[in-house]
Amino acid sequence: MALRLQERLSGWSIALLGSLLALVLVLIPWPVGMVLASGIIFVLAVVHWPVLLPLGLILSVPLQDVLRFSLGGMAITTTQAFILLAILLGPLIVLRRQIRLFYPGIAVATTVLIAIQVLSLGFARNTLYGVATIYRWTAALLVFLLIIHLVESRRSVVVLAVGLVVAALGEVAFGILQSGFGLAPASFAIADRWYRAYGTFGQPNPFAGYLEMVGLWLAALAVWSARLAQRLWVRYRRVRLRGFLSSGSTRRAAIAATILASALVAGATASLSGIVLSFSRGAWLGTSAGLAIFVLLVPRGLRRSALVIGAIVLAVLAAGGWNELPAAVRERMTLLVSYGRPFDVRDVQLTDANWAIVERMAHWQAAWAMFLDHPLTGVGAGNFSVHFPDYSPHPVFRIARGHAHNYYLHILAELGIPGLLAYLAIFALALRLAVRVWRTRPNEFDRALAAGAFAVTTAVMVHNLVENLHELHLSMQLFSVWALVWRAQAGWGTKREAV
Repeated sequence: MALRLQERLSGWSIALLGSLLALVLVLIPWPVGMVLASGIIFVLAVVHWPVLLPLGLILSVPLQDVLRFSLGGMAITTTQAFILLAILLGPLIVLRRQIRLFYPGIAVATTVLIAIQVLSLGFARNTLYGVATIYRWTAALLVFLLIIHLVESRRSVVVLAVGLVVAALGEVAFGILQSGFGLAPASFAIADRWYRAYGTFGQPNPFAGYLEMVGLWLAALAVWSARLAQRLWVRYRRVRLRGFLSSGSTRRAAIAATILASALVAGATASLSGIVLSFSRGAWLGTSAGLAIFVLLVPRGLRRSALVIGAIVLAVLAAGGWNELPAAVRERMTLLVSYGRPFDVRDVQLTDANWAIVERMAHWQAAWAMFLDHPLTGVGAGNFSVHFPDYSPHPVFRIARGHAHNYYLHILAELGIPGLLAYLAIFALALRLAVRVWRTRPNEFDRALAAGAFAVTTAVMVHNLVENLHELHLSMQLFSVWALVWRAQAGWGTKREAV
């Protein structure tokens, strides 16, 4: 009886939303009417397939600054619209489906970090900046909770992976146009005809950070899908002797796995290419660390091949191949060493060659000075830039670049020791979860999710030594990777989970 009542209520809700859609299309002029109609269609789809809610939220990240619309005179990004829908529909879906609630350790640690940020507003000069920071972290937590409750099958993860392949290919194609045709600001120029790619993110560093999180994860799934396709083709060669019709299902599965593997390889390769074109030194460093972890976790045969290829590349570079690299690449890689060498910026004469290094070090030293003055409370969430003019050790650099160019120093400056401990706890729990799933789960797909999450987490931790990868909703992509690993550990909720 309860089931019948639930189906009746579902039918009424669909009828009501359908009627509303018709009224919107008739009464509200374009383009507002089309935006609202699209939203209603998405809500109708979510009623039947709730998994579309977290998937749509994740896939909206690269489109957040591309698709905007005005609502009441206020510009709303695509991601913000999805977040609003998630807040409204998420609890209703959980109640309607009577889904058991979970709140894992990563969610608890993130909640603690958000609570520290809220308390820090009492010490902040600009409360709105702090609210914006809290909003971004809350959105990441929301994605994590939606995925662990609504993504119930491995097939849904494959759908997400295909969507991320499309996103990566689109971002990199756009980045190639920007880099090769000079569709970028003059400050992004690297050589006479080449510019740093930045995609739809406005800056090369978050563009590379996004591709870092997507590409390494896709690479792990590409290895799984390639091995699956290989096994299916071997099985097909055995069963085809029974006849064309009897082997049809195996043949179709092998073809599908091959297509999927090709798509995942394309997405991962494109992501790595985009990272190169971004000329982001931090992304190069983070991606190298992530790839090192990835190689250690792949099957033995592939690991040996990767190590041999790596040794050959190093030998070629040492034998003179380094000098054959483009001058812009050699210069960017050489400066990586300079970034890690501390110095007092007050003793440095500014030149065009050292400008970026001195500016970054000025931000580091300003963040450290803020921490020393406020070791337990920080200067308040989102308030690093507000205090930067008071703490900058160099008279030329009085306007902050938005963050400290080192997220560990950044969070120490804004939230003090409690904030840094909560932040590190999130990553420690994520790494422990990935290791546990990789070591204990027998299913290769689940192990691939864990390997990808381990590589992505390592890359982000290293990249954050020189960057802040928690802007522009990049944390949503990161938390989605962790949530899928937790889902693999907890078990998938449907019987049709084999892929």
